[in-house]
Amino acid sequence: MSKKKKILPELRFPMFTKDKEWAYLYGNELFEPISNKSHNSDLPVLAITQDQGAVPREMINYTVIASKQSIASYKVVEIGDFIISLRSFQGGIEYSLYKGICSPAYTILRKKIKIEDVFFKHYFKTDLFIRHLNKNLEGIRDGKMVSYKHFSEILLPKPSALEQQKIASSLSLLDELIASHNAKLVILKKHEKALMRNMFPQEHQSKPDLRFPEFQGSKDWNEIPFNQAFQRVTRKNIKNNQNLLTISAQQGLINQEEYFNKKIASKDVTNYYLIMEGEFAYNKSYSKDYPMGAIKVLKEYDKGVLSTLYICFKCQDGFNKSYFEHYFESGVFNVEIDKIAQEGARDHGLLNVSVVDFFKTLIVKVPPSKKEAEKIISCFSALCELIIAQREKIERLQIHKKGLIQGLFPKIEI
Repeated sequence: MSKKKKILPELRFPMFTKDKEWAYLYGNELFEPISNKSHNSDLPVLAITQDQGAVPREMINYTVIASKQSIASYKVVEIGDFIISLRSFQGGIEYSLYKGICSPAYTILRKKIKIEDVFFKHYFKTDLFIRHLNKNLEGIRDGKMVSYKHFSEILLPKPSALEQQKIASSLSLLDELIASHNAKLVILKKHEKALMRNMFPQEHQSKPDLRFPEFQGSKDWNEIPFNQAFQRVTRKNIKNNQNLLTISAQQGLINQEEYFNKKIASKDVTNYYLIMEGEFAYNKSYSKDYPMGAIKVLKEYDKGVLSTLYICFKCQDGFNKSYFEHYFESGVFNVEIDKIAQEGARDHGLLNVSVVDFFKTLIVKVPPSKKEAEKIISCFSALCELIIAQREKIERLQIHKKGLIQGLFPKIEI
């Protein structure tokens, strides 16, 4: 007779409030391991990811070269299967919406009895389940993997089929809503990128491809020597400010602990550069493959510190930092930096430049009138606000989903 625990979640749909308490079954009572290698290597190879589950590798531009002999040993994954990945202790068990093959290093789980797949898809990603998965797994971070034996010892919830379906349906609808807002965010960012590509002059251009109607007959844009528009900032961090910054593609200059989402051991940063809000920074050894502009402005904090690997600078009087924030973000200036990048750096895809060349050789392009610059600033500022609002909306939905999951599944420590 299977050992069962009965308990109720905090949130329950009205039609189930009078139903029985939830039953709990061991993992091996609900799922069995599958190791089917009967394939002709003609199925898509699946990547097992923590954010998208099991998906064909080409969908996420994930390339791993494997020999035909190696692929022949891969296991077949059916739609609706679950996969215990090498990092399951960290992100739960993954679900597959695709038929394909995966490395024999993974354990494939298939349901033994009739259950709602999507109900368990959500449950296997909860913090509660991951905590259960991590119990008694000493040394897992040294390379050990969650085994089927260990999974078999975990008690899993099994409400009625109808309640499973209702929970799965509600969470899936929320996932679809989040996905639609993510798609909208992608469109907004693509629109922003397209505008940036066309509203600033590219290499060898004296004017942009796209210009507001009232400026279409205006003069060519001006080319300004970099050291005329900016002055270098080299103030030392004598008060040992600990707001150590790094460059993020999406967030600009951001505190390192916020960026990496973990505590970083303190270090002596008294010789680092102190940078103030509204000032810019460029990493002298940054990659030319940086997706957007490699120069970022500090706007999240009133001050911070940067390694001396960075070139820090601020606008000269009479030049608008808001304009240059968007100008640098467009990436057009990366082409200029590439022209003076040191030869050895180019071989490694880096834009390593000397400080002297940076200030004496580079030029920036600005509109012939302040009104045109202000119109560009207004356009991109409004678009940035839309993108920020969209990100915040997605974040609120994700928080709502997390809270809903915590209420829909019983909080029990087994």
